Amino acid sequence: MKRGLLGDEPGLGKSRVAIESFGSADRVLVVAPSMVISGGTWSEELDKWAKDPSRFTIAPYSMLNARAKTASGGTSPVKQLRPEFQGKWDALIVDEAHYTKGRKTSWTWAVEEVAKRSDFVLEMTGTPMPNWANELYTLLRVIWPAEARPGGLYGSFWRWAGEWFKISQSPFSKTGQVIGGLRGCSAECARRSPLDPCEHFAEFTAKNLGDRFLRRLRDDCLDLPPITTQTVKLQMNPTQKRLYQELRKDLMTTTDSGIELVAWTNGSKQVMLDKLTTSDWLLDPKTERPSGGKFEQLRFDLESRSRPTLVLAHYRQTVEACADLAASIGAKAAFVHGGVSDQNKAKAVEDFKAGRLDVLVGSLETLAEGLTLTVADMAIFVEVSYKPSRNEQAKYRIHRLGQTRPVTIKEYLTEGTVDERKRKLLAEKTDQQLRVLTAAQFKELI
Repeated sequence: MKRGLLGDEPGLGKSRVAIESFGSADRVLVVAPSMVISGGTWSEELDKWAKDPSRFTIAPYSMLNARAKTASGGTSPVKQLRPEFQGKWDALIVDEAHYTKGRKTSWTWAVEEVAKRSDFVLEMTGTPMPNWANELYTLLRVIWPAEARPGGLYGSFWRWAGEWFKISQSPFSKTGQVIGGLRGCSAECARRSPLDPCEHFAEFTAKNLGDRFLRRLRDDCLDLPPITTQTVKLQMNPTQKRLYQELRKDLMTTTDSGIELVAWTNGSKQVMLDKLTTSDWLLDPKTERPSGGKFEQLRFDLESRSRPTLVLAHYRQTVEACADLAASIGAKAAFVHGGVSDQNKAKAVEDFKAGRLDVLVGSLETLAEGLTLTVADMAIFVEVSYKPSRNEQAKYRIHRLGQTRPVTIKEYLTEGTVDERKRKLLAEKTDQQLRVLTAAQFKELI
């Protein structure tokens, strides 16, 4: 078998498996997200496990495609590989392969194109498949190339989808279609754990992946130190409560310093209320340093820490505020989120792993995948993502192979608010179910 999908849960050492599998090959291409590469994961793993790291070429997804000039004077990716990737490869490793779920993205096309030029291909992702079953299509095209041709099982997305999934008319377009769950699935199937899928998904997996899929579970493979999750329940202070109630009722409110806050849409109201559950400082930074709400709890927790600590948040503004707060109590801190350059992200992660930082603050979007941060034995969730799997993956940054200390996860929760109702929703829904919630359903959270 020359092609396969490795779906081990995060923290089981997928990169080591890939490196040792292709260690004797002359030319191996590793494609991975830029944050994983700049964070040093692959260079460290190659130094540990590869007999000759020089045989491995590492490239981010965004660098595979050639680029052409646009009318505005910039450049955009085109369906052509860069010259350095056009030759033959002995093996291709596709890390975090769910990045290729978009059927029309340039890098999905590029990965499929490089795979055609490779003798062996290993796709890897720890993201649970039951949540995004229809997006497995692009991965299937890579591991079953003969069936990806016109007329093959994976030659047409909609023909394949129609065989396996419930398809309905889009409410936003007369010609558009919406893909639902697997045929035969019921509400009972949706309530099952992603790690214990229903018989419909078992059949789907068997028929589409066959013997080209391997998935090991953490509980079956690792003897890790214990992990403890603590929910720290907080109450809003009087200012938070006043602003929250007024904004929730009237779509507008005025801060103590006279700033008028107006929510023009339900979406903007959701964000503003969400931020208020963290601290009113986020909507009215009336003091130099972050204060109030969850920031006071974070200050207390960090002041009592003597070991490296990972702090996670959803909003970029919160990420920067938490790093600023950590610095204000004398901790060496840095932050990473989507607006930080790759170079600065890499330096922050490297400094944290080397013990030069006390606190690393990151957005869940940036730190949820691919990084090993076992230098920390505590992760503090100031906010959570609306994507359940992203929250789970973030925990595995510190509770994974290489961790030697008991791990503590702290989750801050502001009672009686959208923050609390959001947690209940996350506990009940999968990624795909949240993805199709209507605006009216989200409004019920408020």
